[in-house]
Amino acid sequence: MGKNPLNENAVKTIRRLVQHNPLHSLLLNLGCDLMLRASDLLRLKVEDVITEEGTIKDVVRVKQKKTGKVTIEIPLSDNSKRAIQEHLLGKDYDKFIFTGQKSHYTKKAITTNQYQRIIKSWMRMIGTEDVSGFSSHSIRKSKASLLYSKTNNVEAVRRLLGHKNISATSSYLGVSDADATALAKSINI
Repeated sequence: MGKNPLNENAVKTIRRLVQHNPLHSLLLNLGCDLMLRASDLLRLKVEDVITEEGTIKDVVRVKQKKTGKVTIEIPLSDNSKRAIQEHLLGKDYDKFIFTGQKSHYTKKAITTNQYQRIIKSWMRMIGTEDVSGFSSHSIRKSKASLLYSKTNNVEAVRRLLGHKNISATSSYLGVSDADATALAKSINI
């Protein structure tokens, strides 16, 4: 199944802990909402979430680096909108959202390695002893796993993740043959 998703309580706890750190707050909220691969998330610019008129967008569409396809419209949660309001309004429209301390020199976004270290630090902050099971993919999987657990709609999750086929999504979510069998046993007609 790969890296572990964060559960809802972990996300809420981390959100409280990082709310005053612009980079971390934006990474957590937009990362969970948009369910993008790290390479796509870190390439986001202010213009991807704020209109030219300066209003926060309700939905985001992103061209994925891996597939070359554009995502379906992915809605921004109130948490993401709040983080954007607090940390991005008034910023240059063509700047990367996720910038580090040296970005004013380099004009680049943080790297995926920096993002991985940030996520592992979050997991340590909430008391996780073994952080090896968490990475940027954990953030991508968090909302997808929650959506699947609440709806069992693997097709909707597939579309949100931008997967080509449902078998990739099933594997990604850890849906096994045993899960399918258990589900079939639970229904009597």
